[in-house]
Amino acid sequence: MKTFREKVSFILTALAYLLFHLGKSPDTGSILIGTIMALMNTLPYEIGLTYLILVFIRRLTKGEWPPWDRILRIFFTIGILFGLIYNLYVKGALEQQRLEQKKVNVSRCWEGDNRMGPSYWA
Repeated sequence: MKTFREKVSFILTALAYLLFHLGKSPDTGSILIGTIMALMNTLPYEIGLTYLILVFIRRLTKGEWPPWDRILRIFFTIGILFGLIYNLYVKGALEQQRLEQKKVNVSRCWEGDNRMGPSYWA
């Protein structure tokens, strides 16, 4: 990172990484706990995929590792994708729970809602 533009883009990528991992905890509603949960759930996959990509890059460049800032940029980019997918999954699961709680099923019917007359089958 030699130029000011590279430093700014690096910081913006790191902030986007944190932004995509922001989330509310379903239990307590805390943003801090939700963000830590998102990071802990996705971090092993992000590290593993980053390592695989770095091994591939190293193989292509005949044994040279990229500079540390490039490694972190790759990590942040992968993390942004994983954070997006994780948060979409959590939002979908919470919405599904909400819809299942609102759904009326047989066990929630009133006692007198059943038909009292004879049932005719065609």
